Amino acid sequence: MKKTLLILPTLNEVKNIQKLYILINKLKLDFTYLFIDHGSTDGTQEIIKKLKKKNPTKNFIIQKKIREGIGKAHKDGLNWAYKKRYELAITMDTDFAHHPSYILNLLNKAKNSDLVVGSRYLKKDSAPDWSLFRKFLSNGAHLFTFILFGMNFDTTNSFRCYNLRNIDPSFLKKCISNDYDFFFTSIAILNLRDYKISQIPMKIKGRVEGNSKMLFIHMLKSIVNMFILFFKIKFRIVK
Repeated sequence: MKKTLLILPTLNEVKNIQKLYILINKLKLDFTYLFIDHGSTDGTQEIIKKLKKKNPTKNFIIQKKIREGIGKAHKDGLNWAYKKRYELAITMDTDFAHHPSYILNLLNKAKNSDLVVGSRYLKKDSAPDWSLFRKFLSNGAHLFTFILFGMNFDTTNSFRCYNLRNIDPSFLKKCISNDYDFFFTSIAILNLRDYKISQIPMKIKGRVEGNSKMLFIHMLKSIVNMFILFFKIKFRIVK
């Protein structure tokens, strides 16, 4: 198996992170884990430190004292993966929104792709636990990215597999945002550079334990930055 890093950003996921780790290990895949914690105060840090102590050659931690943004966590993780010369990097949420069973589909699709994204839009009713309002927001964001950028990908889903052997790391420097809009920005830039982007169908589960970290201000900033990126691409400021 190719040298693969599993990037797991955490922020107050004490009720989820160990359960998720155990479930992923049941896949019996040769992963290295990178936990990226941004100031958890609920005991999450203590759990991931115990996991690292238990297997120090397979479990690593990037720990920050304050919340720097989910986009920053992903960029830190990907930069670490490039530095350590990993071939593949998988990113996923740690609240069980992304079930680990889909990892196998990601890896299979990654054999012939530069980036693979889990998509909620390839099959109907892929987010059965979501409220109508959240589905409306998600579908609206998907429509906006299609109208503005001509992309029919699930651009806001963080469940991904990056083929680091093929993707030039310079794309990360173009992803200025440290928040949720990192996800559509990164896909837009990779698409602009003609990398092969593929998708796998998946269902998104609603959060069972803990609280969502996304606030209204994050959604508003993402919309604004989406339009800024559109004009940057249109006038060839970003490429």
